[in-house]
Amino acid sequence: MKRKLRALNRVLVTLETYAVGVLLIAVCDVVLLQVLMRYLFAWPNPWSEEVSRFCFIWLSLLGASLAVARRTHFRFDQVTERLPPRARKAVETSAAAVVLLFAFVLIGTGIALMDLTMGERSAALNLPVALVYAAAPVSGVLMAIHLLAGGAGEGGGTSAPPSPQQPASTGEVG
Repeated sequence: MKRKLRALNRVLVTLETYAVGVLLIAVCDVVLLQVLMRYLFAWPNPWSEEVSRFCFIWLSLLGASLAVARRTHFRFDQVTERLPPRARKAVETSAAAVVLLFAFVLIGTGIALMDLTMGERSAALNLPVALVYAAAPVSGVLMAIHLLAGGAGEGGGTSAPPSPQQPASTGEVG
């Protein structure tokens, strides 16, 4: 079971990484197109603002899920690294519980928002607004899977990956 969960987690992280990359490129391209059309041709696209906003919402929430998967979400490393091992483990477990609670809030709130906006359509693209709000429960489910897969691994999986080594300073300036 643990092996299947870790394999699912790896596949999901790969898919999320590609999706975030595509969404980032889409946001940049659409905003650049909007600026060019508005200032060079004096003809703003009516749909570009919606596309960039919708893509950015999905990008942000999938990025948050990836941060949970890679254990790079908001932390106080300077504080936790100075704690004794037992206290550090307790803090990391508590932090994982808070993130899991947040994931459940995302799922519940996102589903409620989707239900509330099920019949609404966006102004420019005529897309269902619920499609935009679907980013919240999808991200929450992914966060929960990443946390559970991390907890299924050796060592509990709640600690951060080792930080990269800083190059030694030679004392020279410029």
